Amino acid sequence: MENINMNINPDDLQDIGCENCEGEFFTPSFMIKKLSALQSPSGQKMFVPVQIFRCDECGLPINTDDN
Repeated sequence: MENINMNINPDDLQDIGCENCEGEFFTPSFMIKKLSALQSPSGQKMFVPVQIFRCDECGLPINTDDN
C-alpha cells in the first residue's frame, strides 16, 4: 500500500460550530453501546465505546452526520 502525503492547510478547512451555542471548541468523549450476544462476533454480550465530541461551552454532542 502506498503512503499518500497530502499537504492540507488547516486555514482552508471549514470550521464546525456547536448548533446550540455556536461554540468552536470540543472535547472528545465516549458513549458506551451494548452489543447483544446474538450480534457479537464472540457470541457474548459486549460493550462498545463510540467516540463523540462535546462542545466545551454547553456540553452538547456535535452532530457529525453529513446532511
